This record gives sequence, C-alpha cells and structure tokens, in this order.
Amino acid sequence: MRRLPSLTLPGLLLAIALAGCSLGGATSPAPTATTVAATAPAATGATITTGGGATAVTVGATTTVRAIGAGAAATTAATPPARTTGGAPTPATTTARATGTGTAPRTPTRAASPGTPLPALPTGQTYRDPQGRFSFTIPETWTQAPPAGSEVAYRAPTPEGVVPGTVNVVLEKLPSAAVTLDEYDQAGEQNLRQQFPDYRPISLSRVTVDGKPAYKRVYTATVAGRLMQIQQIYLIDNDTAYIISSGAPQDTFGNYTTIFDQISGTFKVGTR
Repeated sequence: MRRLPSLTLPGLLLAIALAGCSLGGATSPAPTATTVAATAPAATGATITTGGGATAVTVGATTTVRAIGAGAAATTAATPPARTTGGAPTPATTTARATGTGTAPRTPTRAASPGTPLPALPTGQTYRDPQGRFSFTIPETWTQAPPAGSEVAYRAPTPEGVVPGTVNVVLEKLPSAAVTLDEYDQAGEQNLRQQFPDYRPISLSRVTVDGKPAYKRVYTATVAGRLMQIQQIYLIDNDTAYIISSGAPQDTFGNYTTIFDQISGTFKVGTR
C-alpha cells in the first residue's frame, strides 16, 4: 500500500461531538490544525486538532474532540469535567488535552462484502448545508447545538443535567482524490489508538450511505473525563471525507443506537 506524504488531521477525531459536559460558560478557542508526516496512508476522520495530541473542547452543550499527530506531550488545562449533585451531572465548561500511546485490543475484522444501506429516518427536520455540500434529517424534537469546530451539531432532548446523545458532521479535505476509503479507515484507527489511551473498538462494518460505500466504527474512549461510546460513519466523495459522528455516555448509548443509524441513513452529499 502506498504512503501519502503528509496530511492535516481534522476529520475522525474533531468529529467526536459529545454533549452535555457544558451547558453554558466561556467558549474555548478552537485549536489550529497541524500538518504532520503520515505513517499511514490517510488522514483520520475525527475532529480533533492541536499542535499535538488530542484536545477535547467543550462549547455550550457540545464537546468536540480533535486530535492529530503522534508523539506529542500530554498537557491538561481544564476545569473539572463534570460535577455531580444527587447523582446527576452538573454542567461544567471543560477543555481538556491528552495524549497517549497505550495499546488497545485489535479492531474486529473488517467485513469483506459491500455494506447494506443504513435505515433512514422516515420524517423529521432536514438540515441543508448553506454551501450545498450535504444534507441530512434529524428528529423534530432535536435542537441544534454549538458546532465546536464541526460543520453542524444536534442534540437530543433530555432533562436538565442529563448528558444527551449528539450527532455532528465534519468534512475533511484529503490530499488527493486517490485516497481510498480503506486507507482513510486504517489511518483513522491508528490515530484513535494514539490519541486515546483507553480506546476500545467495539465493531467495524461496511455500510452504504447515499449509495456510496462507507465504514461504521463504534468504540469507547474517555473524553473530557467521561467514558463515551461513539459511532462514526465515514465516506469519501472525490477528495472530501464526510464523517457523521454520534455519541453518548456509554451507559445510555444503547438508547440511541436505532436513531443514530436512521439519522446517518438520511445523509446525502450535496443538497438534492
């Protein structure tokens, strides 16, 4: 497999929008992207970006994780991730940075056959990107959240003090249209392992989104002091990677599995 020279890594890690760690407070500035030498053929798709290491950025009701590169020193600059009052998390604005090189179990074997289309949400509100790059449908009761570096983010309705499920979309410009989905996936996994010491893969499967081949990766990792379960669905069209990230605390993720798939199943490149 060929090696790409260098790339910028915003995509799979920034895409990790995790809700509820903060319901207000100061906004942390978004880290700047950094170009690094690639040891794998493609960029990772997740929204994380800093001069090195992983950065969890909580803005409003959305926590976005950005990560790039390998070998950066670990730094932490954060208020406590979440306080509890009577068992319920109390909102707290958090910005945390962390890197790690811990090992993790091997990702389950990739499916060899083409994926089946994801189920689509039958009704809801349709979001159309102002620049005409993509569209998708979200339940009527979900509300838009601060994007925190993604293109757009939505959160599920939950009682006050409860961390909601969230969905966001990140676009990543690739070095060229020659980058394959498999290369992008392999580099993304490598980056996740580098950035999250407790990264634990749960599943990896091929699916179809908007008639295009895509990967669906589900894993757990600690983000801003919380153990989160994250689902990322990513596809490539020409020289752009589209990453649909869904996340919730691990203990409530199961409540969202169907709706996360249905939202992702409505995703379309362009706004036709």
